[in-house]
Amino acid sequence: MMTNPTNNSGGMPSAPELKEQSRKGLREFFQQRSIKNLVNVLVPSALAAILFPVFGPAVAGGAAAVAIQNGMNLLGISLSADTIGKILKPLEGRQIDESDVQTVLQDLLPIDKQVNDEAAKALVTVVPEVKEAAMMNPKIDAAWLGASLEASLKDQGWIMGKIAPQFRDFIQLDRAALDAVRSRLLADWPQISQEVIASGGSQVSHIEQNMEGRGGHINQRVAASDQSTIQDVRQNTNLT
Repeated sequence: MMTNPTNNSGGMPSAPELKEQSRKGLREFFQQRSIKNLVNVLVPSALAAILFPVFGPAVAGGAAAVAIQNGMNLLGISLSADTIGKILKPLEGRQIDESDVQTVLQDLLPIDKQVNDEAAKALVTVVPEVKEAAMMNPKIDAAWLGASLEASLKDQGWIMGKIAPQFRDFIQLDRAALDAVRSRLLADWPQISQEVIASGGSQVSHIEQNMEGRGGHINQRVAASDQSTIQDVRQNTNLT
């Protein structure tokens, strides 16, 4: 795994440096001799390799979330300040390596819908680079990569679980077709949803959903089953 890519000034690497460090991290991950035994952590590990060149020097330098957000933008990835804060909080105040970012993502992806959604979009954004790095290992083929990414995405649930079935065929495409499908996915990203669900005789009350969006589809869902009740729900939507 990569070591902390800090520089003497403690500043964020340039865009070309960040992209090369992310590619290097992906190549190193997929070159591991045990890679085919790591399907259950494939998604958080790949994401950690991509994100570490930004989070590593930021944590070491005490940078604010906005600095990390700017670093993500250099990679062409959009993460909200809230998601960055959730990833950053367990890492603050200590020297970290790539495995630390992986551990945080493993913890967050299955339980936090927002982090899952934004990380899923980030993975789609860089999926050509993920495939390129994986294919440098002669023991890996596109069929294994597609099936393994699908399985790992399903394990995370939420939006990742929803897009998982597309990845088996998605990864089989050549670079031009892969880029085209990726662009369509990003332009028509799965609908943003907020859900309030009560089951097993539970009672949920005083819920407020606030959602803003530009284009696309925004869904807000409230559902009760098994003699459960939901009271006092307010749904506010602002589309621009």
